[in-house]
Amino acid sequence: MKKLAVIAGGWHFPIAFFEQISNQKIPSGWEVDMFVVSHRDPSYAVEEKEEVLKNFGYTRRELYDRIMYRKVATVSEIEALGWKYSLEPNTMGDFGNTNQWLEKNDYKQYDKLLITHDDNFILTDEMFADILPQEDWLILTNSTGNAQCRLRQWLKLPKPFGLRGSFEFFTREMVDKLGGSFDLSRTTLTREGQFTATLDMNELTDWNQNDKPLRDLIINNNLLPRVKSLSPFYRVSRYCLEGERGYIFKTEWSNTKEEEKGLDMVEKYYGKKNRA
Repeated sequence: MKKLAVIAGGWHFPIAFFEQISNQKIPSGWEVDMFVVSHRDPSYAVEEKEEVLKNFGYTRRELYDRIMYRKVATVSEIEALGWKYSLEPNTMGDFGNTNQWLEKNDYKQYDKLLITHDDNFILTDEMFADILPQEDWLILTNSTGNAQCRLRQWLKLPKPFGLRGSFEFFTREMVDKLGGSFDLSRTTLTREGQFTATLDMNELTDWNQNDKPLRDLIINNNLLPRVKSLSPFYRVSRYCLEGERGYIFKTEWSNTKEEEKGLDMVEKYYGKKNRA
């Protein structure tokens, strides 16, 4: 029997995300364990989300957020869905949550890990059934790099790739190559004791350094051919819409046009599938 560990960073706590993962169809020969590595109690998110949601309209992005945040999940509700919840110091998000999980769990009992934020919208219950049997990658990320990265590719500069810790599958072999934890030595910002955040896109900029040692390891060891992507559209694949600072509606202007193309693709794909 093969096993997947889902490791979700807990900060926003939309109930839909935890339901969408727990309701996934599991392919034959696989088991799934689900973990939330939280950096604050969900109660801190309630007032924060209400303040934003009260101003929502009905654009397609906001409709996804309305579904996602129909309720902020409590710890007991998360655990009732089969997740194992742990509260950890708010040192660093992304791969920082994962390192905290790695410190307390034996990753070698798992064949694959899904590292994800909790502000992602999962579009289908067939994601695990489609992805887990695949064996041609070490890392499978939700999408390739952003618009700036693709401009570099178009100019024939060194080929970029995007790994953000937002939504990636890792094999046990890749975690072995990492030495069992992520090198976060290039990040300096910690937020221990802080349980609120703004929508300022620059507030956590330092955490964007978290993937640089991983990128270096991949390039220096010629592993790039084994890093695959589910989609060419930034933050959008037919399996997952990645939230930006907690929300699908939130976007950086340089990425908005490309994200909209991704949403067009998603709605066209599921429109055809539902008509079939």
